[in-house]
Amino acid sequence: MTHLHQWASTLLAGLLAFGCLGAAAQAQPETLRAEVIKPLQQAQELNKQNKNTEALARFAEVDALPAGTPLEVFTIERLRAVVYIAAGNSAAAAKAIEKALQTERGTVADRLALMENLVLIQYRAKQYADAALWAGRYLALGGQREQLRQVQGQALYLSGQFQPAVDILQPRLMAEIAAGRVPDEVDIRLLASAHQQTKNTAAYVSTLEILVRFYPKPEVWADLLFRVLQRKDFPAYLEIDLRRLMQQVGAANTFADAMDHAQLALSAGYPAEARKVLESVKATAKPESSEEGSKLNAQLANATRLQQEDDKQLPQLEAQLAQARDGNPWVNTGLNLALAGQAARGATLIAQGIEKGGLRQADAARLRLAYAHVLAGQKDTARTVLQSLTGTTPEALLAWLWLLHLPAKS
Repeated sequence: MTHLHQWASTLLAGLLAFGCLGAAAQAQPETLRAEVIKPLQQAQELNKQNKNTEALARFAEVDALPAGTPLEVFTIERLRAVVYIAAGNSAAAAKAIEKALQTERGTVADRLALMENLVLIQYRAKQYADAALWAGRYLALGGQREQLRQVQGQALYLSGQFQPAVDILQPRLMAEIAAGRVPDEVDIRLLASAHQQTKNTAAYVSTLEILVRFYPKPEVWADLLFRVLQRKDFPAYLEIDLRRLMQQVGAANTFADAMDHAQLALSAGYPAEARKVLESVKATAKPESSEEGSKLNAQLANATRLQQEDDKQLPQLEAQLAQARDGNPWVNTGLNLALAGQAARGATLIAQGIEKGGLRQADAARLRLAYAHVLAGQKDTARTVLQSLTGTTPEALLAWLWLLHLPAKS
């Protein structure tokens, strides 16, 4: 459990702080019998000397006495728990704590200290349902440790109570973000999984977006982007734009990913992009068979040849742009230049094409303008372009994902 080690060591000390037998006797109208106080005081002193076996022996004397008042039971079991914890017998300590709490004696501070220890012991013992139950009781009693709320959410998830886990983890995550804090990665992952278990796909994807915002790991990006790609409303013409984002975030690193991206680039008329993708995968991902290796080499040779032909034609195409009836040739030529290594010049042409108008896919052109700025190292300008794509369109969704990848400087 995340952060548990940061506060677990303080719990025993807190439990001992409420261990004064005299104070316990005076705090309630009930009293402790002298024959109970004496062996307990001896046990307490032995515990301070780390003589826990001898300390536990004193409890045999107390247990042989006739049943006492609830206050006596509370005091005995609380001290017994302290000794068991010190002796390393967590299971016995948990039983003693539960028995003490069942008496409903002690101050609120006493009971909260006991509950904290009990939750810690139960969680470590993988008794997650019990840990969640007692964490909830701790919070209901007014406990203020935020870690216990975290424990409750995690324990609910780990005990298979997925919707209750969502009910705890979701608002806690939103509160962390609203407060400007970096949320815990484990909490976000558990929340995402809980949404998945409850078959709430939209909430699962939204949680993945939060996860890549704070912990942008390639495997999470891959899950998120492939889910976007599989959406029924995601148009085929945007797949290459999504593949570009996959490559940027490191989510496309397999042979199959590279071949798919390269084929899309060649079909769209961007051999320079196909060549870079294929060269990258050849350097990093070993083909699984000689057939795959031959296919890669043939595709790379084809992309190289087509790029060389394009390199000869690009100056002529750029010179002819002034005669274009609409902005489509400007966008295509600009993107080709950007992909071929002239990103700043390419971005300028794409922007001019957008301004000229008459585009078949105006929002896709803005995505490609932003991509050209990214390739040129102009991330601030790219963000500005991406922020202009709003609404619920697939293009706006891709823009939002790009913005998660390109956060503004703090």
